[in-house]
Amino acid sequence: MPDPHALSPPARPAAEPCLIAARLAADATAIPLPLVLHPRRLDRRCASARALAMYLAHVGLGLPMSRVAAGFGRHRSTVAHACRRIEERRESAGWDRWVAALEDDARRLSPPAGAGKTGAGGLHG
Repeated sequence: MPDPHALSPPARPAAEPCLIAARLAADATAIPLPLVLHPRRLDRRCASARALAMYLAHVGLGLPMSRVAAGFGRHRSTVAHACRRIEERRESAGWDRWVAALEDDARRLSPPAGAGKTGAGGLHG
């Protein structure tokens, strides 16, 4: 696994729901959060943890793919690909239960839709 101190800093900060999903994925996969949020792909383990985070943000928290893409500094097609990869793995009962538990955690930790910020500040505003 890459040394997080030898890498450039993560892309822009993720929007709060994306950050919640990224933290859950980082904790669940033992990949440091800066590597989950890193602007480059890095190794397979980091990319898989990031895919899980994007899936949790989109499916678990119900964010549109375009918002997830902006939150992770990725293209929308990358988010779609990540979601397909995670969904394909859900055929395994053990993996499905694990991801379902993470989705529940994400929903529990995320503020309800519409709570918090108001106005048109955007994701990073």
